[in-house]
Amino acid sequence: MPLLREVTIKEGLPTLEEAKRRLMLEVRRCHGEGVSVLKIIHGYGSGGTGGILRTGLRKVFNEYQRDGDILGYATGEEFSIFHPVSLEMIDAAPELRFDRDLEISNPGVSFLWIQ
Repeated sequence: MPLLREVTIKEGLPTLEEAKRRLMLEVRRCHGEGVSVLKIIHGYGSGGTGGILRTGLRKVFNEYQRDGDILGYATGEEFSIFHPVSLEMIDAAPELRFDRDLEISNPGVSFLWIQ
C-alpha cells in the first residue's frame, strides 16, 4: 500500500469551489486507504502572483488542520529537511526523500500530512 499519493487539482482548470470538492474527496480517500501524505499540485497561477487555487486551497488546509482532518501541511516553499512538519511527513512516507520538489521551494505544490 503506497503511503504517498499525488493529485493534480489544477487539471481541467477548475473553479476554486470545484478544486475544494476535489481536495475533500482526495483527503477522504487517503483516510480510507491509509495514505499518509497527499501531494497536491495546485499550480502557482498564470499571472505570476499566486493563483486563486493556490491561495484558496491553502486556506482550506488551515481549516482541515483545525478540524483534525489532517495532522499538518507544508507548502512547496517550506518542503525541506529543515522544516519540522516536512520531516514528520518524510518519516510517515519515506518515499518523500526522493520527491522532485524537496528543497526546491516550489510554490505550485503543497503536502498534506494525513495520518
